[in-house]
Amino acid sequence: MTDKAKEGPDHGKLLRQFEESFDETQEARREAERDRDYYDNKQLTQEELATLAQRKQPPVISNRIKPKVDALLGFEKRQRTDPKAYPRTPKHEQEADSVTDAIRFVCDQNRFSMIRSEAAENMFIEGIGAATVTAAKSSDGQMDVRLTAVPWDRFYYDPHSRRRDFSDAGYKGVVLWMDEADALSQFSGKEDVLRGCYVDSETEGETYDDRPRFAWSDKKRKRVRVLQHRWREKGVWMTAIVCKGGFLRDPQESPYLDEDGNPECDLIAVSAYVDRDNNRYGAVRTMISPQDEINKRRSKALHLLNSKKIIAEQGAVLDVEQARREAARPDGYLEVAPTMRFEFVDEPGLVQGQFMLLQEAKAEIDASGVNPALEGDLKAPSGRAVEALTQAGLAEQAIAFDALRDWSWRVYRAVWHRVRQYWTEERWIRVTDDERNLKWVAINKPVLDELGQPTGQVDNQLSELDIDLILEDGPDSVTIQSEQFEQLVELKKADPQSISSRAVIEASSLRNKDKILEEMEQGGIPPQVQQQMQEMQQALEQCQQQLQEAEQKAGQEQEKAQSILSKAQADIQVAEANLARERAEMQLAQLQWEMEQAAKGREFELRQYEAETARMAALKPEPANEQPNQAQ
Repeated sequence: MTDKAKEGPDHGKLLRQFEESFDETQEARREAERDRDYYDNKQLTQEELATLAQRKQPPVISNRIKPKVDALLGFEKRQRTDPKAYPRTPKHEQEADSVTDAIRFVCDQNRFSMIRSEAAENMFIEGIGAATVTAAKSSDGQMDVRLTAVPWDRFYYDPHSRRRDFSDAGYKGVVLWMDEADALSQFSGKEDVLRGCYVDSETEGETYDDRPRFAWSDKKRKRVRVLQHRWREKGVWMTAIVCKGGFLRDPQESPYLDEDGNPECDLIAVSAYVDRDNNRYGAVRTMISPQDEINKRRSKALHLLNSKKIIAEQGAVLDVEQARREAARPDGYLEVAPTMRFEFVDEPGLVQGQFMLLQEAKAEIDASGVNPALEGDLKAPSGRAVEALTQAGLAEQAIAFDALRDWSWRVYRAVWHRVRQYWTEERWIRVTDDERNLKWVAINKPVLDELGQPTGQVDNQLSELDIDLILEDGPDSVTIQSEQFEQLVELKKADPQSISSRAVIEASSLRNKDKILEEMEQGGIPPQVQQQMQEMQQALEQCQQQLQEAEQKAGQEQEKAQSILSKAQADIQVAEANLARERAEMQLAQLQWEMEQAAKGREFELRQYEAETARMAALKPEPANEQPNQAQ
């Protein structure tokens, strides 16, 4: 194809698609950039900072968005998924395990966990996450599957797309900025095309610009903007690399095939939410308004606390401005006219109102976006309660996490398509089993006869397989599993015959329990597995022995306590009897003393009576001895 043909309508069509995406998504990208700034603690504009400085009002930022997004990202790390391949026919059951190993090998080799986290961060903040699944020749000549993260500000798409997975998009692409020397090295013979990028073509917005920003080129640094463009043409995915000056790689059908052999797009993207105008946004968007209110309420309340309102009569001070400055100082000094009014006015109601509204704004932002259960701000009596609260918090973000899970499945599916398409030669891959031990898996291995000659058959020929991919979720349910396992162990202790060892192993969290169960079914258990089972049995017997010793010790302690209690009760009874006897003796002694006192009283009274009687008798006069008259 000639250069003139390359600059024909097809080239202009692709540029118009990019410019359409650029223009139609400009407002959405501007808001996405603001959402990123809020996460990065850039929540006040230059105009707002200038206004606050003019008011002498301190700028206050209380970033409540970043912890919530970080909580979502932390939960995403706990919710990582692993792909597992299942055969669609019974004869491919063993090969399906090799597919699982191959997909996991590619993901580990490309550090897909980091790519997923980057896509999740972009999705929660800006609203879009993306990655490419391609194939490239390695240094040893073999074709390797490559996973590459695509930053949100380098991804453009059909603005008419409404679905979160972009399955209805007519085109998608990635913006690249390259030094001219690197571009010439990669696209040899395209000097005229690259020089065409320096034509003045300034555009609005900064999302897709270089850092620092430019349009299609940077003449000083000699950097050019390159588009990796994908689009549908009559239902077939096409691809090309294009710049302002023309094609750097001619249009062609996508070299990557799906399971039916049709070209598919290697750029896989996802959105958290899509509004009625097809604008993409993330979880941060709903927290912007309450975050603004929190910042402004705090700043206003602090300003009211630091400000002083003065009511004064005219002429109360000589210099009003100087009086204002002195009043604002902590150690200010003011001289006022003696008989004139000059007083400071406090407004506690305004400050209290600002703080009340501030608390309401905090409650609103806590209620939106992320449930406190996901942030770890909860108190629960058990692991089941923790899991229930966490699941309740996750329900508020179910749409976003469901979209992320579907995106992961599509990436795994694309990895399988690349493996099936490009891994046609014999190769060995290194994988890690459940015991974290290394093992080697042969892919497309020729089958040899007894003499070592090829038989024409191939073992683990992935290109002939037809499988289903299932994502095995890894929810944070360790607490519930631990509780259930402990309960099962207690039941095993109580009734060892009713509960089998297999049930205990299945409920355990052993990494190699599947292998143990498989060996148990086959009847042959490896020595290391037997050792583990013996250790488990010994631990179980030790627990039973400790339980018996504890019960025996508890019985002895109970008997000892009962003996002490009985002795104490007997001592109490003896003490009560002694006390009663002592009380009786005291009462008897009291009675005897009273009787003695009464007897002594009566004796004293008798003696007193006798003495009185004697005294009275002594005082009584004797009668005169008269002579009778005799007759003369």
